[in-house]
Amino acid sequence: MSAVTHEFPRAYEAAKTVDPLLLAQALDHIARSAAKSRSQTRRIRWIEQRALIALRGDKYRDIDLDLPKSAGPDTPEKLQRRMAYHIALRHELLAAYEEAIEALRGGDPIARRYALRAAADVVAKARGDVQ
Repeated sequence: MSAVTHEFPRAYEAAKTVDPLLLAQALDHIARSAAKSRSQTRRIRWIEQRALIALRGDKYRDIDLDLPKSAGPDTPEKLQRRMAYHIALRHELLAAYEEAIEALRGGDPIARRYALRAAADVVAKARGDVQ
């Protein structure tokens, strides 16, 4: 007795054992959930379309869809987001230090303590110590 090897083993097993109505309901739920997503990314739209194609019984072809971009670490969008984060963090650090320096020049010890604590919090955030 030989084991059947299939391109999509989980789908193959489900097709043999699970009620097709349950699979269709699951695909419909996936498509509806993706369509109602608050953030309509390319990946979410792809998931919705992929589920709808399966519900129609059409054969899936990559060329029919706008596929998600690579999720790799070197995408320009990720680099741009990372740079924007670091620039914003730099501005936050600068503002906290300016406030701390101004408080140190003044005579109010409570204001000094709060300004230094705020600066220390921003430094901790920059180091990744605080979420």
